[in-house]
Amino acid sequence: MRVLNKDLLELPEGWEERAQAARDAGPSEVNNNASLWQECKPCLKKISYDKCFYCEVKQIRSDNAVDHFRPKKHYPWSAFDPLNFRFACTYCNSRRKDIENGRTGGKGDYFPLLIEDNRATCCEEECNEAPVLLDPYRSDEPSLIDFTDDGRPIPTFTSEQHANRHRRAVESIRLYHLDHQDLVDKRLILAAEITTIVETTNRLFPKTEAGDPDVDSAFKENVRLLGKMMLPNAELSSFARRMLDGYRHYVWVPGILRTLS
Repeated sequence: MRVLNKDLLELPEGWEERAQAARDAGPSEVNNNASLWQECKPCLKKISYDKCFYCEVKQIRSDNAVDHFRPKKHYPWSAFDPLNFRFACTYCNSRRKDIENGRTGGKGDYFPLLIEDNRATCCEEECNEAPVLLDPYRSDEPSLIDFTDDGRPIPTFTSEQHANRHRRAVESIRLYHLDHQDLVDKRLILAAEITTIVETTNRLFPKTEAGDPDVDSAFKENVRLLGKMMLPNAELSSFARRMLDGYRHYVWVPGILRTLS
C-alpha cells in the first residue's frame, strides 16, 4: 500500500448531478444505482496507475471492483460519496480462503472501529469514528505496515509500545488479505530480483572511478531499473522501496532513495 492523492480524482461529466438524484431516492435504492460507482472506476484506476489501492497489484483476472471504504450496507449515506470509493482487486475486496495457508481474508462488509460505540449513524458523525482499517488516502497510514525480506507483511510498531497502531496493521493485513500466498510469492520474486540487481551494481560501483564507459553504462542501467521498480506506476512499489532501503549501507543507494522521495 502506498499513499494516494485523492485531490487528483476527476469525476465523469455530470456525475455529481446523477449521484445527487440517487441520494434523493433514498437508502432502499442504493443497489439499483450501482452503475454510478462503476462509472468512477476509470478515474480511480488513473490515480492508482491501474493498481489495487490496497495491495498495489494489477489483477488482470480479477473483477477489479469499486470498493466502498465505509461499506454501503452500513453507511448508505456514503454510498455515492466518491471519496469513499477505492479501486480494489477481488483478493482484497471479497471474502475468500487462501487454500495454501488456510486463512480467510478480504474486506467484504467489515469496517471495525477502535471504539465501536462511536459508530456513525449519519454522515455528520463519521468524523467521530476511528477506523481500524488503514486508508491509502491518509499519508501517515500505509507506513504502519512493514515487510520481511521474504515478502510477508508485518506491523511496523509493536503491540507493547503502540497497541492501536499495531492492531490497525494486523487487522488491515488480514482484512485486505495482504498475506495471501500468491501476493507473498509476488513480493518474494521481486525481492530476489532487487537483491540480484543491487549486488551486481555494488560490485560495479568501485569500477566506475576508472572512467570505463561500458562499466558506467552498466551501472547507470541498473540504477535506472531499481528506480523504475519504485515509481508510483510499478507493481508493489512500496515493497520495492522497503527492499532497497535495506541496502542503504551501500553508499550509492541513499542517493536513489532521495531522488524518489
